[in-house]
Amino acid sequence: MQLGSVVFALGALVAAIGVFLARSGYTGKEHSVGIDLGTTYSVVAVNRKGNISVIPDIQGELLLPSIVAFKQAGEVLVGREARQYRSIDPEHTIFNAKRFIGRKFDQDVVLEAPHYEFALGKDENDTVCFPITIQGHDTKCVSPITVGYHIVAQLKSSAMAFLGHDQIYSAVIAVPASFDQDQRAATVEAFKKAGLKVSNVLVEPTAAALAYGLDRKPNVHYVLVFDFGGGTLDVSLLYLQNGSFEVIDTAGDNHLGGEDLDDILTSHLVEKFETLLGKLPHASSLLRTSDASAFPCTVSGMRGVAERLKRYLSNHDEGQASCIVEVDTPNYKQGAEVAISMTRTQWESLVEPLLKRTIAPIAEILDGNMMSVSDIDEIVLVGGSSRIPWLHRQLELLFGLVPNSHIDPDVAVAVGAARLAH
Repeated sequence: MQLGSVVFALGALVAAIGVFLARSGYTGKEHSVGIDLGTTYSVVAVNRKGNISVIPDIQGELLLPSIVAFKQAGEVLVGREARQYRSIDPEHTIFNAKRFIGRKFDQDVVLEAPHYEFALGKDENDTVCFPITIQGHDTKCVSPITVGYHIVAQLKSSAMAFLGHDQIYSAVIAVPASFDQDQRAATVEAFKKAGLKVSNVLVEPTAAALAYGLDRKPNVHYVLVFDFGGGTLDVSLLYLQNGSFEVIDTAGDNHLGGEDLDDILTSHLVEKFETLLGKLPHASSLLRTSDASAFPCTVSGMRGVAERLKRYLSNHDEGQASCIVEVDTPNYKQGAEVAISMTRTQWESLVEPLLKRTIAPIAEILDGNMMSVSDIDEIVLVGGSSRIPWLHRQLELLFGLVPNSHIDPDVAVAVGAARLAH
């Protein structure tokens, strides 16, 4: 065979292989993603030649609720479906799993247990797990690692659909600065179970500062990161030198987050709705899949109502808490929507004792490092609860600086992680 014929044959073979791979979804480019496995919400972002995109799910939502529900016959619900199912079976719907990942079942866990509708137990290694009493699952006590795996797997699936291929093998992740080695290792294990190699582990305040490009901003040395998420409050002091951030100190409250604000508002709303409807049932008898935004008028459903109202009041002066009536009452038929109005001022007054607690770690971290407010060059807001206007006002008054918040605080950590994901 002549050389030209051989070259032509090889070229044709390469082209055929290329067509086959393209049809199989191969794009010739593997992607690493940045992931924030959050306490309340989780986010995935991708870096494509310096352009970072926060990836939506099939419903177009950027935030995946960090909730996993376990059903009969081994079925597992993740995200919004799990959040809806929580009103039916709160005992097998796990949220806030990040609070327990890599932790031993100690006295602190015992004290936290009454705050949850699901049970807290321990495995053979005395680490925290979540007992389940339904059939079809390969364990009687689900680990926080497994809960994290289901959430990461869902984020990975959204990323594959967004990018149009399945060549996603690694991730840059971020963990709280307060996490110890066991908690970090357990978090990495959740990603490994989902088929993702962890190429880099950042601490969340560093990831947030990277999201805003503060590492490239001149005359910036000290950065205060105020991370008020669903489960915890973390205040971190960073020092920037030669383009690298060092975490100098952290302070905060592991028992103060958006969920705690929701607890107060939920109790308030239950009381208000019971004046209209009578005693509310604890859990729902119906799963409303046609309208994921409609919550039942039940004690469990009221948590979703409270969170939605809290978020709305961060952007509006007045809002409505609404729910769907489960059974006929003297004044309302089943299926009717009942609403109660609340102003932002009323809400701030209701939760003000908790809001005031968020400021204490700032004084602690400054005093502990013999610094004043004038030493801080930049403030970064992270976490959905940090968008609360009351906090913006207090931080501006205290520091005389406008906090960095033009990136959605819910996605800032994932964006920062994606900056290092190539």
